[in-house]
Amino acid sequence: MSDKTEKKKYETWETLIRVEHLVKAFGDNVVLNDISMEIKKGEVISIIGPSGCGKSTFIRSLNLLEVPTSGKIFFEGQDITAKGTDERAVREKIGMVFQQFNLFNNMTVKKNIMHAPVMLKLMTKTQAEEKAMSLLERVGLSDKADMYPAQLSGGQKQRVAIARSLAMDPDVMLFDEPTSALDPEMVNEVLNIMKDLANAGMTMVVVTHEMGFAKEVSSRVIFIDEGKIKEDGTPQRVFDSPRNERLRDFLRSVLK
Repeated sequence: MSDKTEKKKYETWETLIRVEHLVKAFGDNVVLNDISMEIKKGEVISIIGPSGCGKSTFIRSLNLLEVPTSGKIFFEGQDITAKGTDERAVREKIGMVFQQFNLFNNMTVKKNIMHAPVMLKLMTKTQAEEKAMSLLERVGLSDKADMYPAQLSGGQKQRVAIARSLAMDPDVMLFDEPTSALDPEMVNEVLNIMKDLANAGMTMVVVTHEMGFAKEVSSRVIFIDEGKIKEDGTPQRVFDSPRNERLRDFLRSVLK
């Protein structure tokens, strides 16, 4: 499929997130420099690039964990960078899975998943418990419901973190290097859950160094370098026919 055909296909999909001229600076250090893009409903976008290029800052900006220096981000038509935006309401619909799991160590696995829906009064405790058990079944951890995070492997913790994010019924899920803190043998158990989510139609934006996942599961791959989008296309085109010299160098280094 050509890039032109692929672009036409995506234009028929509903835009969930639109980013316009996004800039993020920390003092004099400009980490993101004039990024514009759209994320369509049902897309799985993998963001790749060298360390320190701005990937994590970009994905954290999408749900306002990082406040943009300038530019706009629209989510489901609403300018979420506008003054007075309810950031908590935004994050209810934009799920986030972090590198380091971010679970509450003093709560059981089940209560970790129940916490946000109950605290935000979106569900009763009974409803949240039913939802938590259903999600634990989905990620293959129903037998760990009453354990604490310290009793789990890294891969299990990350699967709980995914279930916790799903408990809010998000419209899109963001993953910030979800396998980078895992031992190699635990990576696939997390990637398999993510593949299942993608196959079920979940819109996903994934910062990843797992090139196999980016190539096999993504509908689009974006290469960020020096705070800019240097390449954006289908996995086949980006991996097999990279146009940007920096991308070619990057792929040579990671695909040895």
